[in-house]
Amino acid sequence: MTGEMIAIGAVIIVLLVIVALVMLPLFCIIDAATRQSTDFEAADSNKTLWIVLPFIFGLLAAIVYLVAIRPKVIAVGNHR
Repeated sequence: MTGEMIAIGAVIIVLLVIVALVMLPLFCIIDAATRQSTDFEAADSNKTLWIVLPFIFGLLAAIVYLVAIRPKVIAVGNHR
């Protein structure tokens, strides 16, 4: 491998990380915004909170939403 190929690979990895840092919180914001407020309330959470938190804390809030909150909200929504 040449140094140029390694540099191109590093640039691609950096771009993928940047895309993840932007797209994952954006996905969470859109997902929370399109779900019913009553589903969040039934899951003991707050819809507005999970629309705002990814703006403030980015990737960290997005991971928490995807791992802890979204499954509860989906489960509540499926049982209506």
